[in-house]
Amino acid sequence: MKTIIKEITRKKNYYEVRTEYAVYEIDGEFVRQYHLQPSTYFEEESLRELHQKSRFRRAYRRACYLLDERDYSYCIMYQKLMHTYQDRELCDHVMDQLVQCGAINDRRYAERYAEFLIATRKYGIHRARLEMLRKGLDKHLIEEALSAYEETAETQVFEVLAKKYGSILIDPQDMKTRNKALSGMLRLGYDYASVRNAIENYFAEQEDD
Repeated sequence: MKTIIKEITRKKNYYEVRTEYAVYEIDGEFVRQYHLQPSTYFEEESLRELHQKSRFRRAYRRACYLLDERDYSYCIMYQKLMHTYQDRELCDHVMDQLVQCGAINDRRYAERYAEFLIATRKYGIHRARLEMLRKGLDKHLIEEALSAYEETAETQVFEVLAKKYGSILIDPQDMKTRNKALSGMLRLGYDYASVRNAIENYFAEQEDD
């Protein structure tokens, strides 16, 4: 069915094409290509198709722009697109394309994020696992990625303790500072036994010095 285009208004990155039945968001390229002008007739179904294509292109470009800045998990990128476009079908389509071209890859993301959390942020396995869950990653992918850093996390407990709490761990009998260091290390995701051992080893080294 043909309808008359009543008004075309330029927005920031598209044109708003208004008919007597609906309002469509159409890219400038399509407006020029199909010679869309006020007071002219055009197929309503074709306008709907151009509207969908235009929104897909903008959503896809938005996702690519975000990915140029840093990597994203599937879940977080999907949430960002939904927040902006509030269209589940559109976002599903965009995400399918991003996965197909390899721009979104949760396995790769999990591996890189695990390395960042353990090697750079110096988190323990427990804290790293929580942070990765917050990114919406699959539990199996998380465990697979973290398994490569279990030994690293185990061996860096002492290093992290000395760097963060060495200035207050002076008196082995001062339980207040011991508990402060213990609580802080537990928040970083290290297990209780490893932290207790690290504290004892720290004081033992201080006595030897």
